[in-house]
Amino acid sequence: MESHILKHVNDRTPVFRPNENLDRLIAQLRTLLEPVQQSVNAESGYPTLPVIGIVGCPRSGTTFMTQLLAATGAVSYPSNLLSRFAYAPHLGALIQQLLMNPNYDLGDEFSDLRSFNEFSSNVGKTRGAMGINEFFHFWRRFLPNHDPGHLTAEELKDVAVDSLRRELASIEAVYQKPFMSKIMMLQYNLAYFAHSMPELKIIHVQREPLYLMQSVTQARRKYYGSDKIWWSVKPKEYSFLKDERPETQVAGQVLFTEQAIQSQIQGLPRSRWITVSYERVCETPHEFLKGLAERFAMPELVSDLSRVDKKYQSGNTKRLNDNELASLLIEYEKLGGQLQGASAK
Repeated sequence: MESHILKHVNDRTPVFRPNENLDRLIAQLRTLLEPVQQSVNAESGYPTLPVIGIVGCPRSGTTFMTQLLAATGAVSYPSNLLSRFAYAPHLGALIQQLLMNPNYDLGDEFSDLRSFNEFSSNVGKTRGAMGINEFFHFWRRFLPNHDPGHLTAEELKDVAVDSLRRELASIEAVYQKPFMSKIMMLQYNLAYFAHSMPELKIIHVQREPLYLMQSVTQARRKYYGSDKIWWSVKPKEYSFLKDERPETQVAGQVLFTEQAIQSQIQGLPRSRWITVSYERVCETPHEFLKGLAERFAMPELVSDLSRVDKKYQSGNTKRLNDNELASLLIEYEKLGGQLQGASAK
């Protein structure tokens, strides 16, 4: 593992540290199985069905969004099981079908393995073989950066878009459904990827900034045991933010990430993207899915709404003290004022 990847690994709380035994086993399997994927790629075309990418600030409700779409049964998605085969996703998808799809069972031989996609997570991580996975190990294979962040024009030249699209097509070939995933690795360069991947459709999730910043602060403490270490995505302004106080970092991460996503998608055709409120989707998920089905021309999203609850509880409750929340809001408003002032010049 390279030194920049090792940075802060030992600072993580135990539940978020890598499993070295798992890493070694996956490395062995990768040596054996990656050539299989390369052979599949040579025969693959490009996706013929939509690839749905979920974007947004960390802790904005992107995990909930993936769980909601998965519950419709209309899309395939990266499960914790499939993520173990991120270097050979076609084979991984076939293995997942073999083990988890009852259509391929014989006398309930594998019924004890099956788990359900639940609406819960721990800083984006889910439990169960079929829980939603962020699929970072897959997306990183095609990009020059390890952490989700903005890519320069020079770095974009090193993105393996052709291979990425072929591997997405190899997943689609197994499930025969649109593929849906978080795409945090792509979200700071959405205009580029939307142009390079005509199958890409984008769901941009927004959340009320106060609760969003609160949740990012809590994620830092849960992940590292401290709010002083940077956690998750890095907007283009990271070089400025990295030396600021924690509350400034969090406010800037939220504000600049939101601004970057909005500026990237505004120039795309309306049929390619939708911006939604996390709070509103929790309140009226059926109405959201109906609107999404119409925008993306995907009626299969609403073919069986009985799979989806009529309402979900949002996580918007105050968990930090008043002084901490006030500090976050002050920094958010200050940076927002600076951003507006720069835009006016």
